[in-house]
Amino acid sequence: MRVSPARRVLGYLRPYAARYGAGTACLALATGLSLGIPWQVKEAVDDLRAGGHTLGFHAAVIVGLAFLQALARLGSRFTILGAGQWVEHDVRRDLYAHLETLPPAFYLTHRTGDIMSRATNDVQALRALAGFGAVMLAGTTFTFAGTLVAMWSIDPRLTLWALAPSPLLVLLARRFNHQVDVESTAVQAQLGTLSAKVQESLTGASVVRAYTMEPREIDAFGRLNGEYLERSLRLARTQAAFSPMLGLISGLGGLIILWVGGTEVLEGRMTLGSFVAFNGYLAYLAWPTLALGWTLANLQRGLAAMTRIAEILEAAGHPAEPERTAGLPLLHGPIEFRNVSFGYDGRGQALDGVSFTVAEGATVVVVGPTGSGKSTLGALVSRLYEPPPGTVFVGGHDVRELPRERLRRSMGYVPQEAFLFSRSISDNVALGDEAAPEARLRASAETAGLGPEIEGFPEGWATVVGERGLTLSGGQRQRVALARSLVAEPPILVLDDVFSAVDAGKEAEILRSLRAAVAGRTTLVMTHRLRVAQEADRIVVLDEGRVVEQGTHAALLASDGLYARLWRVQQIEQELASEEAGTAE
Repeated sequence: MRVSPARRVLGYLRPYAARYGAGTACLALATGLSLGIPWQVKEAVDDLRAGGHTLGFHAAVIVGLAFLQALARLGSRFTILGAGQWVEHDVRRDLYAHLETLPPAFYLTHRTGDIMSRATNDVQALRALAGFGAVMLAGTTFTFAGTLVAMWSIDPRLTLWALAPSPLLVLLARRFNHQVDVESTAVQAQLGTLSAKVQESLTGASVVRAYTMEPREIDAFGRLNGEYLERSLRLARTQAAFSPMLGLISGLGGLIILWVGGTEVLEGRMTLGSFVAFNGYLAYLAWPTLALGWTLANLQRGLAAMTRIAEILEAAGHPAEPERTAGLPLLHGPIEFRNVSFGYDGRGQALDGVSFTVAEGATVVVVGPTGSGKSTLGALVSRLYEPPPGTVFVGGHDVRELPRERLRRSMGYVPQEAFLFSRSISDNVALGDEAAPEARLRASAETAGLGPEIEGFPEGWATVVGERGLTLSGGQRQRVALARSLVAEPPILVLDDVFSAVDAGKEAEILRSLRAAVAGRTTLVMTHRLRVAQEADRIVVLDEGRVVEQGTHAALLASDGLYARLWRVQQIEQELASEEAGTAE
C-alpha cells in the first residue's frame, strides 16, 4: 500500500518524539515568556501615566523575561535540530540499505546520478524540514495562537479588526503552497537529471576525449544547467513575491488598528498602555506572517523530497529472506537447468527452453555467438535475476528456495564485467574471503595469472586501483575478479567470459593453472573463446537462447555444426593475428 509523504515523514519523526516534545515545550515556554513582555510594557505605560513609581521593577521584569525566553529558545534549537540530524541519518541508512536489496533491473532503468541526487540533495531537504522547518512550524503556530489570545484579552473587538485581512492571507497561502510544491518538485527532478549527466560524463571521460566530444558535452551540460537555473529562479521568484505580499497584508492590518484603536484611546474606551501593548502584539504577528512563506516552502520542498526518496524505498526489492544462514554448510552437487525460459523486461526472450546439467565436480563450458544468452545463465544461477520456479537447481535444491546468502557463499561467481573498488589490489582480491591468509591470496593471484604483475607494481599488493579499477588494464581487472572468486575456495564456480580481455598467451597460462584450481569443483564457464572449451567435460552450444548442440570438443567438431563453424572462424582470426604480429616485427 502506498504511503503518503507526510505519513512517511512522521514515521521517521516518531522515534524522536521525546526530543521533539521537549523542544516543543521549550518553544511554548519561550513564546509565553516573550508574550509577557508587551504586557509588562502595558503596565509600565499605565504606571508612567500614574506617576511612574514602579518603572524600575517593570524594566527588570522585561529584562528577565527576555533572558529566560532566549534560554528556552536555545533549548528548542538543541533538541529539535539535533533530532533533525538523526532523522537525516535514519533516512540515509534506510535508503542505502534498500538500494542494496534492489535487483539489477532497477539500476538498468534508473541513472546513477539521479539516485545519488536523491540520496544527497533530497535527504538534505528532508533534514531541513525535520530540523529547522519543525522549529519554524511549531514556533509560528505558538506565536500566532498565543498572540491572538493576548490580543483578545485586551480588546476582542479590536482583535476582530486585526483579523479582517486574514481570509485574503489564507487564500494567498493556499495558492503559494501549491505553486511551491510544483516548482520544488521540478527543481529537484532537474537537479537529479543534472547530477546524472555529470556522473555519466565523468565515468565516460576517456570516450569523450577519444571522440573529441568535449564541446558537445559542455553544451549539453550547459542546457541542463540553464534549465536548472530557470526552474530555480522561477521558484525563487515565487518565494520572493510571497513575503512582500504577506508584509502588505500585515501592514494593512496595522493601519486598521492604528485608526480604530487610536479612536478608542481618544474616546477613552481603551487605555494608552493597552493600545501600546496591543500594537506590540500585532508586531509579534509580523514575523510569523513573513516567516509563513519560508515555512510553507520548506514544508513543500521536504515533502517533495520525501516523495522522490519514497519512489526508491517503494521499489520492489528481493523477496524477504529467512534468518541469517552463516552456520549452514556450503552447497555441493550439480547445477541443473530444467527447461529454463527467461526474458528481460523490454528486451525480449533471452533463454528458451534451456536444459542441461553440470555434474558435481565436472566442468561444463557454454559457448555461442554474442547475444545467445550465455551470461543470463550465470545471472540466474546466482539469483541476480530470479529464475522461474522449478527451473534452476543447485545441489538438488531449487535456487529460489535457497537463501541468497548461503547460495552465494557456496559459489565463486565472476560476472562478465569485472568491477573493482577504489581500494588496494589486496583488498579487492580479499573481498572473496576477508579472513583469508596472505598465502591463499597470493595463490589465487598466481592461479589467475596475476602474481608477477602485482609484484611489478610500484606498491605491490598495496597498489590502489582507482575508481572502478580503471588504472588496471581490462585483462588485469578480469584476473583480479577471477582471483577474488578463488580465494574463498567455493565448491561451485560460475565464470562468465573471464578471458575476453586476455591475450592468447596469457589465456593458455591461466588455463594451465586453472585446471588444478577447478579440480573437484562444479564449474560452469560461459565464454566465446573456444580454446577454453577444449578440455571441458562437456560443451553446451547456445544460439538465440536455445541449446543447439552438446558434447565434447572432438564430437562437436566431427558433427560439423555451429560449434565447428565458430571454431574455424576463430582459428582463421588467430592465424591472421599471428601473421599481422609477424609482419609488424
